[in-house]
Amino acid sequence: MSPEKPNDKRLPRTKRAKNPPRFTLVERDFEILHAVLSNRFLSTRQVWWLFPDSSEKNLTVRLRYLYHHGYLDRIQLPVSSSQEGLIYAMTEKGAGLLAEHDGVDRKQIKWNRYLNKVQPTHIQHLLAINDMLISYQHALTRAKSQGELKDFLIIRGDPKQHKLTVQLMDKDGHRRNKSVIPDAILLLQPPEGEHGVYFIEVDRGTMSTGRWQEKVEVYREFTQSAQLEAKWHSHWAILLTVTTSEKRLVSIAEKTVASGGRRGYWFTTFDGIAPDSALAKLWVRGTDLYRLRNEQVLKQAEITDIKRLSLLDALRFDNG
Repeated sequence: MSPEKPNDKRLPRTKRAKNPPRFTLVERDFEILHAVLSNRFLSTRQVWWLFPDSSEKNLTVRLRYLYHHGYLDRIQLPVSSSQEGLIYAMTEKGAGLLAEHDGVDRKQIKWNRYLNKVQPTHIQHLLAINDMLISYQHALTRAKSQGELKDFLIIRGDPKQHKLTVQLMDKDGHRRNKSVIPDAILLLQPPEGEHGVYFIEVDRGTMSTGRWQEKVEVYREFTQSAQLEAKWHSHWAILLTVTTSEKRLVSIAEKTVASGGRRGYWFTTFDGIAPDSALAKLWVRGTDLYRLRNEQVLKQAEITDIKRLSLLDALRFDNG
């Protein structure tokens, strides 16, 4: 049954209505709740992306009612830091409803209130990762159905499972462990041949270039070591970095090449990431912009002159 709509337009945006209109829970509501649980935070736009078989208007109404009835929370971000509109998160009432619906103990619903208590910058970072994961889930599913891929796997980076650790020389000549945790990992299996490993870094422009170079050094050492094959069962990997602007892209691409990132370092900007464009030719290779010669970084070309690539292009030639 569809929700009743009287007084819909009068519902407050930033606090729950004291007497929200009645509505009947439907299966799509439980799907939305599970999606929020899995992704931790979702914007309205991301919910639209996740359920393309429903109209944006209907999904917006469902979100509104789930919020005003206490099953979802709305997270307020500073206006200057958010272009996402409304952000939704799980609540105790929503987690309890999912447990009841799924016929499991509440403890099996992996959510606690502390998961919502994070800094706005971290929420923005998680939302950017979700953009990538949702977009590629749709795009790669479509590519598989069309025979462009045999299979794929999308993995959200987990500190306990996906930490990449190598030994690097410090300024004093001592070897020390250094680690990175990818924001996500894609494994793409072409119709024939070895699968590709794509590590994803979401860069919102807040990291210093020095810290960025440290990350690149870890990825460089890891992908050139036996650890890559041992952990990911492939001989090659590409680091995909999505960032805020072409100016930032050019800057970190230069630092990447300066740090020895010669092959397998691709870059794009957030504005190209969406379900209908995720496999378009969006990506620029760092070595198409710069090259390293005698320890000097030399410019190869302007970004506007470079041929862009899609993720699937890397499966058609040797490791990007």
